[in-house]
Amino acid sequence: MKWILIGLIVLTIIVIGLLFMKISLRFHLKILPEDKRLTLVAYFGFLPVFRRQIDFSRIVENEEEWAKVEKKAEEIWKDKVSEGKAKRSLSFSQVMELGSVITVHKMDSIMRVGTGMASTTGSLAGGLMALGALLEQLLDQLFIIKKPAKFRVEPSFQMPCFHVLADGIFSFRLGKAIYVWLRYVNRKAE
Repeated sequence: MKWILIGLIVLTIIVIGLLFMKISLRFHLKILPEDKRLTLVAYFGFLPVFRRQIDFSRIVENEEEWAKVEKKAEEIWKDKVSEGKAKRSLSFSQVMELGSVITVHKMDSIMRVGTGMASTTGSLAGGLMALGALLEQLLDQLFIIKKPAKFRVEPSFQMPCFHVLADGIFSFRLGKAIYVWLRYVNRKAE
């Protein structure tokens, strides 16, 4: 009887510890002419439990393969959209509630764009800067922000280019995420 009680106490402590444990996701995206890769690392507490590196330059070698990948992605997107219409969509308040679970510790992005002509590069860079400012405000409204997000756009007026460097860290507490998910499932059942 004594061992069962000790086992239950230890199990309760472990479950409570897991519920308050923080899960973090760190991503690093590079899109450069010589290097196109995405690195994802998931941490459970401070231990890295998942690491994945996707090298886009090895996935797509020529334009025919790229066209096949685009076509497949378009088919998957159409299937998801048609499937999503059949399901109940999230309301704005539910999205805000889901966003309040996630903490953004870092979100930095630098994009260097150029078309080769100054006029079109300026127009493109201005539009991307406006989009970046809008995205910063959206992140600020949806998530808990520890460090303000930065989306910088640097125009390259002399030569055509497209380079992206992005780095971010997101985290959430497992117990809070489970609580919000259960509330969503209960509302969906009604």
